[in-house]
Amino acid sequence: MYLCREHLQEDVQRKAREYLRQTGLFAGGRRILIELDGGRNSSALAYMLSNIFHRRRDIDLQAVVIDEGMSRFKEAVSVAERLEISLQHRKMPPAPEGKASSTSPSFCKREALLSAAQENDAGIIATGEDLDDVALEIFLAYLQGECPGEAAEVGGHWIRPLQRIPKREVRLYAKILDLGSDCIPPSLPNQLHEQARRQLFEFDSRHPGTNYSLLKGWERLLTPKGGR
Repeated sequence: MYLCREHLQEDVQRKAREYLRQTGLFAGGRRILIELDGGRNSSALAYMLSNIFHRRRDIDLQAVVIDEGMSRFKEAVSVAERLEISLQHRKMPPAPEGKASSTSPSFCKREALLSAAQENDAGIIATGEDLDDVALEIFLAYLQGECPGEAAEVGGHWIRPLQRIPKREVRLYAKILDLGSDCIPPSLPNQLHEQARRQLFEFDSRHPGTNYSLLKGWERLLTPKGGR
């Protein structure tokens, strides 16, 4: 299916709004902390949340940059200023010995986000993983006998409004709106992760819908009777 620029934007925003509605978190006032790194995904996420909640005075948006040595801090500042969202800068804390994570966000980044959210009294943390990212996380968890995202709710509500949107659509949406910049995909922790990412990409290219099927199956496992 091919969409024009206008209808692509509408479709992407519709998917994000549907996700937010289904969380059931926004009936009352909320403070949301957005992880903003200057890339396409996080910039698109910040723009969508600002657009969706711009009439809600009881919804407060804030953003934080977790410094991983990346070079896109200026882009993050530019997006935050454009959307009139306050932006904080945090250094990535060192990893405690023996702690590692096969999922995204990493253990250290998760700790930094939790600390920033607690200090700013933000009950919701929003991160920019798209459908491709989440499908890989689920696929790796199945391969390793883990439960994907099992620690995600520790310390508050974690939301991923882009998780039903393919990476290519998020990128096009961001480029149309001149949001953020492209980046080299981050290297994964080991050979298994790299092979899984490559094979899942190839399989989804040959069999479109694979990533979405992984997501839907995971959601059914988490909500076996249709409840949240």
